Amino acid sequence: MEPEFWNNRYNEEEYVYGREPNVHVRQAAERYLNASPCHVVELACGEGRNVAYLVAAGHRVTAVDFSQAGLDKTLRLAAARAGSSAAARVTPVKADVLTWRPTSGPGSIDCVVLSFCHVPSADRPAFMAGIVEMLRPGGLLIIEVFHPNQIHKGYRPKSGGPHDPDMMVTLKELRNQLSHYSGTELLGKELEYVLEEGKLHDGMGAVTRYIWRNAVQ
Repeated sequence: MEPEFWNNRYNEEEYVYGREPNVHVRQAAERYLNASPCHVVELACGEGRNVAYLVAAGHRVTAVDFSQAGLDKTLRLAAARAGSSAAARVTPVKADVLTWRPTSGPGSIDCVVLSFCHVPSADRPAFMAGIVEMLRPGGLLIIEVFHPNQIHKGYRPKSGGPHDPDMMVTLKELRNQLSHYSGTELLGKELEYVLEEGKLHDGMGAVTRYIWRNAVQ
């Protein structure tokens, strides 16, 4: 989908995916990012619900999306949730998540968040390679994406997701992709649960959750 599609979707006062963070992102951050403030990158940050939560928790976040409307709402939500000083820890970047790389260089990011960030299957190996490259030793990768059953079981009309199951990801695929790199799986599961994330993620959904830690060298 092109940026204009998402600009149109986000160009309203309502936060169509809600103002609260994704449950999996929140739980993973509370468990694994609680020792000290981190530099977190969220790719395809949307309207910023995870970004706002993370800066309120004390982290610094680079929020990457190709929708300017989404980035504008991200900054407003961060300020509303955590105040202007916390919102100043958000660096909004308008860019294509497939090609963007941090200006701080390889091995510089503490955590990457992919929350319903869906890319075509042909692009996913290179996309994942870029993510692993940006993680520091011991860095964390937090993922929640729709599973193909989101379409096969008919959940999509209520709880959203891409039209094409090729854009969705199984646990087997994630494990296969990350098996090429030195690191540790901390959590991997496929599950169904009721999403309550605004009007466009509202109902039963089929997802894949994953947490992976880059090797400490």
